[in-house]
Amino acid sequence: MGVIDSLVFMERYFLSFFFFLTFFAAQAQDDYCDPKNLPPTQTQGGFRIVGESAGCAPFTVTIQKDADVINDSYIYDYRGGIPFGLGEAPRPAPYPKQGSFRILQLGSKGTQGSIACQTVEVFEKPNFTARACSGRRVQVTITNDSIARRYDAFSIDWGGGNTERVAKSANMTASFIYSDASVRTITVTGIYMGKPINCTQPARQNIIPSNADLSAVKIKRVSTRNDGLVDILVGGATGVVAELQMRTGGSGAFNNTGQMLTRADTITLTVRNIDATKNTYCFKLSANDGCDNTGNSSSSEVCSTNLTATAQNRQNLLEWQEYPSSPEFVIYSFKRNTIAFKGVPTQTIVSDIDADVVCGEQYCYQMTVVHASGAESVSPLRCVKAISNEVPSPIVGPFVSVSEENDKIELNANEPKSGTTPVSYKVIVSRSIDNSGDFREVATLKNTFTYNDADVEPMNHSYCYTLQYENTCGNRSEPTEPVCSIRLYSKSPSSVDWTVNAPFTVPVGRYEILILDEQGGIFDSIEKGGNTSSEPGLNNTDQQLFRYRIAAYGEDVGPSYSNFFVFKRNAQMYVPTAFSPNNDAFNKTFFPQGLFIDNFELTIFNRWGESIFQTTNATGWDGNINEKPAPEGVYAYRITYYDSLGQRFVKAGTVTLIR
Repeated sequence: MGVIDSLVFMERYFLSFFFFLTFFAAQAQDDYCDPKNLPPTQTQGGFRIVGESAGCAPFTVTIQKDADVINDSYIYDYRGGIPFGLGEAPRPAPYPKQGSFRILQLGSKGTQGSIACQTVEVFEKPNFTARACSGRRVQVTITNDSIARRYDAFSIDWGGGNTERVAKSANMTASFIYSDASVRTITVTGIYMGKPINCTQPARQNIIPSNADLSAVKIKRVSTRNDGLVDILVGGATGVVAELQMRTGGSGAFNNTGQMLTRADTITLTVRNIDATKNTYCFKLSANDGCDNTGNSSSSEVCSTNLTATAQNRQNLLEWQEYPSSPEFVIYSFKRNTIAFKGVPTQTIVSDIDADVVCGEQYCYQMTVVHASGAESVSPLRCVKAISNEVPSPIVGPFVSVSEENDKIELNANEPKSGTTPVSYKVIVSRSIDNSGDFREVATLKNTFTYNDADVEPMNHSYCYTLQYENTCGNRSEPTEPVCSIRLYSKSPSSVDWTVNAPFTVPVGRYEILILDEQGGIFDSIEKGGNTSSEPGLNNTDQQLFRYRIAAYGEDVGPSYSNFFVFKRNAQMYVPTAFSPNNDAFNKTFFPQGLFIDNFELTIFNRWGESIFQTTNATGWDGNINEKPAPEGVYAYRITYYDSLGQRFVKAGTVTLIR
């Protein structure tokens, strides 16, 4: 630019500035963005906002003047009145908060001053809440505040390509039902002049839709307690609030109880200040999904129920009140002692008989009314002890036998055929000695038919027994026929004899003599038919002890054993009176010998009583003392020996040594 051009520019600039000052002085109270206030000495300037003139805070605009405007400056937040001083040079203008902002341009065109205005609209992201409702429905409520009131409308992006437009109003609420319960992102965008105002950090919220629905809120079980109170098992759902309601009887209005269910849980609510053993009470849940005032729902109705149990002769009577009329009734279901017992499918039937009972046993009953929905109404547990006047039949198959230890008698039997109480009973044992007929009670057994009688002497006596069964009602059977132990003894030195009374309730068909060795093993057996005496003989010279036992058999029963009876031979020791330990082959060793001897210890003493030789082996004394020949003479000896049964013996004497 030349000097002349510069002078012309400066002249025009100051002239334009003078016109502004003159104009502003005259129009001090006017809004200079209003075109009607443009004086004749001024012309309309011009500039544009590059990009959008509306945006989300923080929002920055850039301006571009018209080509014919010179000497331009700007006030970026013009609020009316005289614009004191010159404006700012063109620059990007940041707006950190929401509002309407006017940009005033001061400039000149040719020789005239110029002015121009543009409005910038700055918004903030809308506030909203999103709530997960029942049935995977999500409800969005846009807050009706100063931020929302600047918009014309709103767009809700539910995700997955699903959007919804919400007009500006006092209550801006919309909802959407999702197909599953995966995490969803909801974005709310304000709309101004038909365009969305997109923010750098949009109004966005993640939410998980709830699978719960109002129908999930239900009464699962109503349990009447023995004290008349009622425990109600209820199930809730996430985001659903429900209140328990109650009425007396099967008709009439329901009243709120004040007991609330507010979470997805299964809990027990206890209803107090009632007596459900005297009256029937019905219950339901009134539910709301918590998102709006629509969708109120009530669960199915479940009523309390009661039961009585009465013991009668050989049966228990069960009675209850008819369940209030309900289309959901399925069956009266019973448990006995916690086990499923029976069902009554007819609603009008109110009693039943349990004849499958055992006298004296306790039976605990509980009735459950089953609904088609699966809900249950459970009565209190009612227990009763069964009664009966039935006398048990006699005990079956009593059986006695002498035990292996030979110092007690084993008694066994089987239960009667009728009138028993298997869980609890008594067996009364009576005993007589040698079949005298004088039976006296000796034991009362509890819940067993086995008895070991140790207060006996089976080798000296035969013992007879009778048994009686007593059930838990105190009814006692007739005594059994006597059963007697077999006593084995000897009437003569060569015989064995035994008693004839049967050890079981059938006749003895045959007897068998068992012959046992010293170790208790059966050496031989002899069939004796019906005989009760035998002379088995003692011909085996290798056996010191003979043990006998009788085994008795009846038809399909046996054996029953007697006591053991023993014949015993004493050990015998043979000692020479002299020996000659010279070098011939005869009588050169002093060696004792015997019969039934298991081991021995030999000691030799000299005339002064000194021990000169000792041995426990089978070689005997060879007549030497310390490997030198002992002198002739008389020597004393002592022999300690044991027989094959372990009995100890001592024998002492003298022996003459001859050379």
